Amino acid sequence: MNQKNSPSILEKAYKKLIDEYQRLDIPDTNVKCFGLNPGWNAVIGTNGCCGVAMSFQENNPLYGIEETLQDLEYLKSCTDASLLNVAADNLHDKRLSRRSIALAALNALSQPLVTNEVLQAKGYEVGLEVKDLVRSDDYMVIVGYGGLVKSYAGRCKELHVTDQRPPETFRTTIVSDDIRYGPAGITVHPAEENKEVLQDADVAIITGSTLVNGTFEEVVGYAKHARIRALYGSSAQLIPDVLFENGINIAMSIAISDPARFEYDVLNAPDMETALRKHQRKYNVGQI
Repeated sequence: MNQKNSPSILEKAYKKLIDEYQRLDIPDTNVKCFGLNPGWNAVIGTNGCCGVAMSFQENNPLYGIEETLQDLEYLKSCTDASLLNVAADNLHDKRLSRRSIALAALNALSQPLVTNEVLQAKGYEVGLEVKDLVRSDDYMVIVGYGGLVKSYAGRCKELHVTDQRPPETFRTTIVSDDIRYGPAGITVHPAEENKEVLQDADVAIITGSTLVNGTFEEVVGYAKHARIRALYGSSAQLIPDVLFENGINIAMSIAISDPARFEYDVLNAPDMETALRKHQRKYNVGQI
């Protein structure tokens, strides 16, 4: 099948979720509310199902407000609607705002399927520490500059980071008797160099925001020779079965540990990052 006509990763996840909900007899889940802020979009559903996805508002120069701004009247009309229907209605939309809602809905639906019990029943390995799998002679690439980067500095032979934002965004200038640039031991590249940087990677850790902006298949394809291909971040809560079937062998994400408190804090915390940190359950799961 021509790749352009192949189902997207979000379409595949939607079909996989329908199969799993039927197999496990999980009750239907509806939308209770949406939480929006400049960094994240959250979908809060019934049955304790919550999911988030990167919004790309005010944190990426490539996307303007017309691509990321949510239609509040549309979201209002989705209240009490089936989460599966909300996901289906937005899977094929070219607008980044709608893809973000589709992914957040799929992530919310994935919540019952990322417990240790369910994952282990499928034969997946939980509790993986990716840092322990990285070798001192590895050529490592992280797609998406974030807090994860500092965890791997010094653990491998070379650490490269690619990001859609300009490399100077992450550069620290140190002035003393000479002028130096940090962070030390890390080479930052623009996203245009993804193919060049990833094709030789031994370890590739890819941001879940690629699921939102439609670059997932492309980026994972560049890293096809890597020993470890991990997807990370809050946007990566997608049912791991579909990730493992499409080039990823480790998922590093979070689930909401207390949906009721998360819903309260989305409304009352100073920002959604705070709500996420307070109520997240980190999990690493792999098929390696």
